[in-house]
Amino acid sequence: MPVVDQDSFLKYISSLGSKAEREEIFQKYLTLPYQVISDSPTIKHYTEWSVFDALNLGIEGTPIKDLSVPLEGYNSFVIGNNIPLNFSPLDSVSSGLVKPEDHKLVALTLAGSRKILINKGGKYLVYNRCQGKVFCPVLVEVSVPDGDNVDLIYYSDGSEGAMPSAVISLDVPKGSSMSFSIVNSSRDSYAYTYTKGSIKGEINSSIFSVGQSLGHTEYHVELSDEAVANFNAKSLGIGNNRVNVLANVNHVGRKSVSNGVLKAVASGSSYTVIRGDAVIGENAIDSSTTILGRALIIGDDAKAVVAPMLEVKTGKIITAKHSASASKVNEDLIFYLENRGLDKKCAEGLIIRGFLTDDNDNDIIRKLVEDVISKMGY
Repeated sequence: MPVVDQDSFLKYISSLGSKAEREEIFQKYLTLPYQVISDSPTIKHYTEWSVFDALNLGIEGTPIKDLSVPLEGYNSFVIGNNIPLNFSPLDSVSSGLVKPEDHKLVALTLAGSRKILINKGGKYLVYNRCQGKVFCPVLVEVSVPDGDNVDLIYYSDGSEGAMPSAVISLDVPKGSSMSFSIVNSSRDSYAYTYTKGSIKGEINSSIFSVGQSLGHTEYHVELSDEAVANFNAKSLGIGNNRVNVLANVNHVGRKSVSNGVLKAVASGSSYTVIRGDAVIGENAIDSSTTILGRALIIGDDAKAVVAPMLEVKTGKIITAKHSASASKVNEDLIFYLENRGLDKKCAEGLIIRGFLTDDNDNDIIRKLVEDVISKMGY
């Protein structure tokens, strides 16, 4: 059984135009496997794909009356309101940056998406609010103008049983820069996000995924000569959540630089995964990469996987380092805080907030972290 009800989905895409092409992409979705090899830690997904296949979702949701996450100065797109989007995703497919073959759910998302095209500098918020037992796909294509800057936040918010899904392509030319955030928030819903970027300038990215019954987020960027990528990625599981975040950077150009921080918190009976692979290719001479991973486990039934990985294919590099650690909330630190007037619950909450919060987090991420931690009783 597919993620979506097949008859409803085919009827829906016939209303979007480019019917034959969309049906062809949908057929690719039906035939593609979720993954070919699962035993390598660099490509193993840890995601229970069979859960997605059992959903059998509808496709059209109800309009959203109010934007509940306004940000001053941001141009906002609300997907649930059927705002005017560029009509076909097929230009992005033909450009080669994003392809249906990238992943089974990339093909499904492309088949049903209309496109938001961002090709001017500025600040943008794409809000994919998904309500009801429906699949909400969107394609976001960003082409930063030469010498300019784009600040983009993709925020998905799914109610119980819904599945917001996004495919995002990023093109940052030399001399340009981008600030990019993925925020996947959920109330026991499902989520899929796939990002691929070609970076010749500089990109600073922040990823935060929380609250999904099953969530899968992938972020892939390729760095050309002297390109720079800084990123922090966080996954937070509460209750019986299953949250999987993967952040990869591929150095193909000389003197390229990347710095990544991965953090996971697992509480209750959740299973939280945070991974990243930094690859320095044969031609990426004099490049540097750092990727650090940390996991915090709360309770006896929670599980966390933290896996920062390195692949160095040239003998001439500046820096290549990685580290990983996983631990429970430090009892010595709790004792220290209790001796300064905090009860144990407040002390744990303070530690978790400090663990998850970073200086470059945007306001949405800061608020979401606070809301989730408060709901955990801290």
